[in-house]
Amino acid sequence: MKEGVGAVGDRVTGVVLLLVAAVAWWLSHDFTSGFGQTIGPGAFPRLVSVPLGLLSLYLIARPGVNQRWPERSALLRQLSLLVLLMVYAGLIQPLGFLPTALLTVTLMIRLFGASWRQALPFGLLLTLGLYLLFEFALGMPLPDMPGMNW
Repeated sequence: MKEGVGAVGDRVTGVVLLLVAAVAWWLSHDFTSGFGQTIGPGAFPRLVSVPLGLLSLYLIARPGVNQRWPERSALLRQLSLLVLLMVYAGLIQPLGFLPTALLTVTLMIRLFGASWRQALPFGLLLTLGLYLLFEFALGMPLPDMPGMNW
């Protein structure tokens, strides 16, 4: 039986996501925990990589029923999102979590079609929520802004 382009795309996506999950799991073991830290920084990548790996295996084994390739605008948004996440990864250490996450989250919201008027306040709320979650609820320190060691 001949597969559609969408099924091949799902399988390729599944393989790529499986590689991302495996690399995230592998690299998460290099993160060191601080003194008295109950949950080390490697816990979150491992927590994300397990379901990502399982879902990618499912995509490989049983591609979706949507047999059409995404439109050009959707592919451009997806590529923009990947570039944005790579920029985030490169800027979080030198700029700190708060400004980098605010920029990234706000631009992500814009990529999904929100106006600037909607994206800025919700980007700020989500960034602050993530900061409070990781710093205080999970006890996982995030990179500080330069000169702002709280």
